Amino acid sequence: MADLEADFANGDDDDDSKSPSDASKQGDQQVASIHSASKLLANLKPVMDEIRQIIDTVEPLEDNENIEETREYQLLLKANNLSESMDSEQAAVHKFIRDHYTARFPYLDDLVKNPVDYAKTVAIIKNGPLDDIKTIAAKTDNDLGVPLNRIISAPTVMVVTVEASRINTEPLSDDEMAKIVAACHNMIAFDNHRRLITEFTQTRMEKFAPNLTALVGSLTAAQLINYSNGLISLSEKPACNVPAMGNNKASGLGFATNVGIRNQGFLYHSPTVENVRDEHKKQAMRIVAAKVILAARIDRVHAHKDGAQGLAMRAQIDAQLDKIAEPPGQKGVRALPAPDDKPSRKRGGRRARKAKEATAQTEMSKAANRMAFGKEEKEVGYGDSVKGMGMIGASDTGRLRATQIDVRTRAKLSKKNPGWGGATEGSTTNLESFGDQASVLAARGLKVAGLGTALPGHTGTSSIAFTPVQGIELVDPNARKRKVEANDRWFNGGTFTQIGGAGTAQPLVKKDAAGFKVPMLPNKKQKTDN
Repeated sequence: MADLEADFANGDDDDDSKSPSDASKQGDQQVASIHSASKLLANLKPVMDEIRQIIDTVEPLEDNENIEETREYQLLLKANNLSESMDSEQAAVHKFIRDHYTARFPYLDDLVKNPVDYAKTVAIIKNGPLDDIKTIAAKTDNDLGVPLNRIISAPTVMVVTVEASRINTEPLSDDEMAKIVAACHNMIAFDNHRRLITEFTQTRMEKFAPNLTALVGSLTAAQLINYSNGLISLSEKPACNVPAMGNNKASGLGFATNVGIRNQGFLYHSPTVENVRDEHKKQAMRIVAAKVILAARIDRVHAHKDGAQGLAMRAQIDAQLDKIAEPPGQKGVRALPAPDDKPSRKRGGRRARKAKEATAQTEMSKAANRMAFGKEEKEVGYGDSVKGMGMIGASDTGRLRATQIDVRTRAKLSKKNPGWGGATEGSTTNLESFGDQASVLAARGLKVAGLGTALPGHTGTSSIAFTPVQGIELVDPNARKRKVEANDRWFNGGTFTQIGGAGTAQPLVKKDAAGFKVPMLPNKKQKTDN
């Protein structure tokens, strides 16, 4: 901890590593920059005095007189040329003030980012007590004659007050503080000269840049020309750089910076963009920036000296912004189209009719969709797959006539293959045992396996047998007789022959009294004469 405190007390390592010769060389460069700034202010003084003399009087432009040859334009051109040097000198003076005053109030340049406001703040605070910044900010007895809270915003004053209460540094020497205050006055003088040049340019805008003035106003046109160091320099810039001109990076200190519009410069505060809604300002600045560069190029070549082209651009921009800002149109309720009463074209013909008849609803499905009044329908299935039977199999269906079978939906078989339910020769089915339902079953085409109705000219009967295995069974009593007759026809008169002797009948098998087969004796070998 002792080493760390010593490092903080001695300062940064980079500063310690610098040799005395490097430090003296840097100090000489900063002193030289202050001298060059004072020299530039001396060169600006006669130009500023001349501008103050003619700023209130505007000389009219004579016929066929070139605007570039007038005294006012030459004076404005000289002031703009000096403004280019003012930018670099202001940066050098700001660096001198920051480097020397950091020993008294560190991090003040991070809180007050605007160089001019930073110089004014240093000129007011000086070596005053840092723990009483709030009292110093309200006083007017300082070099500027204005309180600090009128130079920087109230949130910034609060942040500076809190930061100053945490600092414990030694006051600067009187000689060093005098140099810092002199540099602050140089910075303020540069800012005053720039304001005077802008004001002078504003009064001559209708004469020097009539189209640009008609487009964005005299103040914004003067600010853009002064910031760009002349009309020619402005006309050479791309349109995307125009919204960033004059942007104050220190605005919104202590608040979020990732919301709203990023570039809030001269164009943002112009009358053309100022009245546009916030959600459309970014798009409006892009549109106006393109027209600003176009108007600057028109004024550069001294075309449309009456500003008619600038007024036309302004009217075009206003119409375009009004179009962007207007709410979307309300679409009326559209009536439905007239219905097409023509029937849809469907396939017709015999095949289409037969296909429809085959898929028509059957009497069985119609009965399944009906229910008898006051009776519970039968159900089939188990669990979630239970289905109601409706009036299928109900005895009292309420019909006066028997169920009619629709021949169109009846299953059909070809004539060549009548199937098991077709007519078979020599067989008949006895349905008399079913009582009154016999005609209904016959009409519904009751089919019995292997049996059918009797054919004309043939006789045959069938009986019903009850067996413990199959239950009810239809039996044909003549089937066994026909089987025996067929066997006798083919196998009754045949004889078996021996393999060795063709045409000789085999001897019959002998049986004993108990019915068992008696084996035959082997054949005797024939004796051969030797």
